[in-house]
Amino acid sequence: MTVLGIRRMNSISSREIHQRVRRLIQSQILGHLLRIAISLLLLPLDNTVIFVAEVAWFLSPYSLWLSTINGRHAILRDVQFRPKTILVTGVDSPHGLRIARCWYNEGHRVVGAAIKEARFASGESMSKALVAYYRIPNSQYVSRLLDIVLREKVDIWIPCSQDTSAIDDGMAKQAIESRTSCKCVTLDTELASQWNQTESFVQYLIDHGHPVVENHQVQSRDSIHRILHRSPTKIYHIRQTVPGNNGEKIIVLPKRTLSSTYSEVSEIKVSKDSPWAMEQHARLGEFVAEVLIIRGHVTAIRVHPAGRESDCGCSRLNEGLSAAARQVMEDLACKGGHRLTGHFLVRLMVDEELHLNSVRYEVRIAGCAQGAAAIARLLQDTPSRTLVDGYLTILPENAPGALVNGLNRPEISISMLSHRPSFYEAFKSYATRDINPALCPLAQQVNWAMDEAAKLVLFWTNWRFSITDPLPWWWHNHVSWPLTELDLLLQSIKRALAS
Repeated sequence: MTVLGIRRMNSISSREIHQRVRRLIQSQILGHLLRIAISLLLLPLDNTVIFVAEVAWFLSPYSLWLSTINGRHAILRDVQFRPKTILVTGVDSPHGLRIARCWYNEGHRVVGAAIKEARFASGESMSKALVAYYRIPNSQYVSRLLDIVLREKVDIWIPCSQDTSAIDDGMAKQAIESRTSCKCVTLDTELASQWNQTESFVQYLIDHGHPVVENHQVQSRDSIHRILHRSPTKIYHIRQTVPGNNGEKIIVLPKRTLSSTYSEVSEIKVSKDSPWAMEQHARLGEFVAEVLIIRGHVTAIRVHPAGRESDCGCSRLNEGLSAAARQVMEDLACKGGHRLTGHFLVRLMVDEELHLNSVRYEVRIAGCAQGAAAIARLLQDTPSRTLVDGYLTILPENAPGALVNGLNRPEISISMLSHRPSFYEAFKSYATRDINPALCPLAQQVNWAMDEAAKLVLFWTNWRFSITDPLPWWWHNHVSWPLTELDLLLQSIKRALAS
């Protein structure tokens, strides 16, 4: 090919790239205009909704039916009630705002904070549940938190931000509890670091005698047989640690008969130079336990299958599974002692052993994630009084005696998560990307517009909306969101003119 032909191909490719960039910018401009138009069109309807909600709030002290919506009035009339000051960081998240509202509904004083630097006031900052709202830069996380705790005389700090790690929260906990009387619902730095890594977390479980999923690295056939003979009721998946050219091959052991097992193992080429990994397999699969632990006591817990699709429903068998999972979580909390405080999502592998007239569930811990965002569903579904009473046990004067003797154990449920595919997911499932790739960005825009329109019209499903606190929902939809879109629109127009 000549030099002229190469230059011509380069000029064509650069021209095509330039055109694609312009089309992308134009689609972004149309997207911003569409979102602003949706906000303006639904403004009269949303004004009516917020007016009705405010009237109901005003009449709640005088109406028996409306007073059940807002029980704060009755709580504040109690002369023996002593409100606490609660700091909730990450109040701009669904679970963070819900926790703030729970404390407010129970009569307490709530201070909100968000770890961000936004140009416009967010809807969550307008919540009547908050007596004060702060924006904390990520670079000044610990110092600003300490200043807020001292200024507001905070009693309990609940970290809910998704923009900070468990180690960051642990460092803040160390600074706050060493200089103030405020208690923090998070692990200390040492324990947070240990639980943050899979290897160190598993070692912690082994050291404290907790059941863990068995993982072995075998270097001979004899070691495989020893593990199988030691646990004849368990099932193992064995695979090469370094996959060969044909991909990773997984072998299930033991087989139906002993001779089949020996025959299968004899064909495995395992040695010190070519070790295999042997991992315990659970017959019922993986479950997830969302747990709130305060000072070594489980105060709220929820268990559900880890996958989106499961045939696990409500039955007497699941009652036994829930009891087994509860016991494992209570042992984990109890052995952790007062140091163990925070929000945890624990992955559980559940196996079953069939006996003549009974079924025994064997629950083993496979992993853990920290933070309120990991157990958002639990924090959304737990009743306000249960959630607040659990958090209050972190204070020295509120010893969790009822939880120790088992008279008031937290409720546990087995539930199945369902997932409805979005418009964009359904669009991609028909392989439209192969037919016309230019339609995929448009499908994403349509999917986003449909979701946002549903949040605006079906206001009762929006996490920012509450009949007693509708302003965050209205402010986000018609003030902060349109202003943010307008700012992005101006930036897109500038880029389009510059290109």
